[in-house]
Amino acid sequence: MVSNRPYQAQLIENEIQRKRKFKVEPKKKKSPHGIREKVKNYLVIFVESSSIHGLNHLVVTDRHPCEVFIWLTIVILSVFGTVYLSGTTWIRYQSSPTVVSMDRDMFAWNTTFPSVTICPDNKKIDPEKISKYVQNSNEDKEKLEIFIKALANTTFENFDTIPKYDGIVPEKYLEVLVNLSSDFHPTLSIGASGVHLHIVPTITEMGLCYAINSKVAVYNSPEYRAKNRWDLVGLNSSTFFVHPLDGEVFAQIMNISTSYKAYIHGPLEVPDISTKHQHSATNFYMKLYVTALTVYTAPEAAKLSVAQRRCRFLHENILKHNSVYSYTMCRMECRLLLCLRYCGCIPYFYRKIGDEKICDVNGMHCLAKHKDQLYKLREKNGKKIKCECFPICDDVNYIIQSNDLQAWFMGTYFQWGIVTYPRMRYRRDIIFGFTDVLVAVGGMAGLFLGCSVLSFMEIVYFLTLRLFCYTRTTRNH
Repeated sequence: MVSNRPYQAQLIENEIQRKRKFKVEPKKKKSPHGIREKVKNYLVIFVESSSIHGLNHLVVTDRHPCEVFIWLTIVILSVFGTVYLSGTTWIRYQSSPTVVSMDRDMFAWNTTFPSVTICPDNKKIDPEKISKYVQNSNEDKEKLEIFIKALANTTFENFDTIPKYDGIVPEKYLEVLVNLSSDFHPTLSIGASGVHLHIVPTITEMGLCYAINSKVAVYNSPEYRAKNRWDLVGLNSSTFFVHPLDGEVFAQIMNISTSYKAYIHGPLEVPDISTKHQHSATNFYMKLYVTALTVYTAPEAAKLSVAQRRCRFLHENILKHNSVYSYTMCRMECRLLLCLRYCGCIPYFYRKIGDEKICDVNGMHCLAKHKDQLYKLREKNGKKIKCECFPICDDVNYIIQSNDLQAWFMGTYFQWGIVTYPRMRYRRDIIFGFTDVLVAVGGMAGLFLGCSVLSFMEIVYFLTLRLFCYTRTTRNH
């Protein structure tokens, strides 16, 4: 037993040594001073190796503090100059990257035939229809008839002439007027073979009117509204175009049978209360001869944002009360919002959404007090009301060259067409694109700091991969 003691003692000693060898020592806490040193060293490495001019002078040894201060000031001013001028370039790209130029090759394009909207200003209500309606009513028949006829001729100009009457709920105003409206079935012809134009009833600020060669009138038609539709239906329909080689092309409406106002506009627009019009009494033949001024947007410019090109296409709709966008529809919605602000209701000819209230007689009399602001879209002090309405990107404006109005024993006729074809059109195109932005920003960076694309890649490299490797190698030191 005694002889085994030294052997056991040796085993115990070996076990103790083994445990000491593999004993895990607790990690030492890194001092903030050590972390600051590592960050400082890493910044020095970046500044020394960066290709941005001027930075290496900040860390060169044996430099006087005044020299370092001077170079630091120069670098800061250079960075400020680069950022300021680059910011100016970016603002220009966001606000005005397009230019409107002239295209003079008149035989290279077609011209849209002018659209027209006819608004009868007499006999809007059919005598037989209103007679039956009044006879079947339990209300005061005389007051009811007077009210309906006055309501049919109501616009922003004469809301105060509506007589007091509450026998019809305001939500039924438009339905009653459409059902009692006079039939409008004149004869329409056009001096071009194979072309068929249609007359589309449309609700405007002037009441129920009739549009020809329009692609957007259908969105305000009584049928479209009655079905509560919001889908796009007319964007793919063809528009009637004419070419200088076609000669003079006219359209004619015969047997209108009432006095009317004629609004000439583009196929993507609608008239409103402030649109210029031509008036004709009954038994007169009015001839309007126009020329066109087209503004279209190049495909490259169409890819820009709305704020950059400062115009909207038909499908870029921001209006809540219309299915498509146009400049005039935007102004109409602006009036609608003003009506809600001034009197808490909207006229019957606007499209109601949500819990909006249709103006009764008192509401229309309230609107009459703000007639000038609503008509001109200006405050009482003359300041223009901000509606944020951009023009449509592909638009056609028509200039009346001749207006001939003469008595006509055969009835009320209306003729319009293009006599002089435009010799130029305007093209909205990019003059300052994203490539120009890169060139300008790169030029500023190169001028002030001597930077290139590789200099910016160096910054990314030092903030990602190089920083990761540096952290790993210095973690245990």
